[in-house]
Amino acid sequence: MKRTLIFLFLCIPLMALAQTTLTPEQKLEQAQRQLEEAKAALEQAKANAAKAKAEAEAKAKKEAEDKAKASEVEKKIAEMNAEAERLSREAAALREAANKAQTGTKTTTTKANTTTNTVGNTTSDAWVVPTTAATAAVRTKNVDTDSKANKDIYLQKGLIPEVNGQVMWTETISVPGATADELYDKAFAYLTALTQDKNQLEGSKVALVNKGEHSIVATIREKLIFSSSFLSLDFTQFNYVLQATCRDGEATLTMNRLTYRYDVQGNVSDLSAEQWITDKYAVNKKHTRLLPVSGKFRRATVDRKNAIFDGFAQALK
Repeated sequence: MKRTLIFLFLCIPLMALAQTTLTPEQKLEQAQRQLEEAKAALEQAKANAAKAKAEAEAKAKKEAEDKAKASEVEKKIAEMNAEAERLSREAAALREAANKAQTGTKTTTTKANTTTNTVGNTTSDAWVVPTTAATAAVRTKNVDTDSKANKDIYLQKGLIPEVNGQVMWTETISVPGATADELYDKAFAYLTALTQDKNQLEGSKVALVNKGEHSIVATIREKLIFSSSFLSLDFTQFNYVLQATCRDGEATLTMNRLTYRYDVQGNVSDLSAEQWITDKYAVNKKHTRLLPVSGKFRRATVDRKNAIFDGFAQALK
C-alpha cells in the first residue's frame, strides 16, 4: 500500500505535464490566434498614429490660418492707412486746383490734418474714412444726343477744360440760406447714392470726409455705356474723382482725374482724358466733326458730367 501511494505521488507531476503539452493542431491554433491579436494591435496602433498625425496637422493648419488672417488684417489696415493718406493729399490738391480755377490766381491751401489710425481717435477737422452710409435718390438729366444742337455742343472749343494740364470741371452751386452743415449732409448723401448706382464697379466709394472743412472725396469706378442692344454692349470702365466742398450758402463740386479702361475683344487700352477727349485728340482739325472712337468718349463723358453736376445741384435744394 505504501508503495502504491509513493507511485501515485510520483505520477502526479507527469500527469500534469501531459495535460499542459499541446498537440500540433493546438499549437497552430494558438499561433494563429496570437497572429490575429498582433495584427489587431498593429491596426490599432496605426489608427492611433494616423489620428494623432491628423490632429497635429489640423492644429498646425489652424495656427497657420490664424497667422495668415492676422497678417492679412495688418496688411489691409496698412493699405487703408496708405489710401487715406494718399486721398487726403489728393483732396488738398483738388481744393487748391479748384480755387485756382475759380479765381485765376495762385492760392495757398491749408494742409489737411490727416489721422489714419481709427475714426474714434480723429478730430472734427481731420480727413477720415466714412463709416456710415447715407442714401438719396440720384436724379440725372436725360440728354438728347441726336439733335443737331447737341452735336454742335460737343464740337465747342474748350468744352473740355484743362487746369494746369489736367482735365477738370468745377461748379459752385448757390443755395441761399443753407448752412454748411446742411449742404454737407446733402452732398454726402448724394455722393454715397451715386457710388451705389447700378453701373458702379468695385472700388467706387466715398473715400474720405472732413466734417470740419465740410469736404467729401469720392473715387468713382463705373461703366460708361456708349451703346446697348440685345446682342452687344459697348462700354468703358470710367474712373474719376469727385470732391464736394460746402460753405454757408453754397457748395462746390469738382470732377477730375478722369481715366478710361477700354476692352475690345480682349485688347485692353488704358486712356487718360487729357490725351483722349480734349480738342486735340477728339475733334478733327477743321473742328467740324468728332473723331470716330475718341469722339464717342468725349460725348459720353460730357453727358455723364452734366448728369452728375445737375443731380448735385438738385440734391442741394
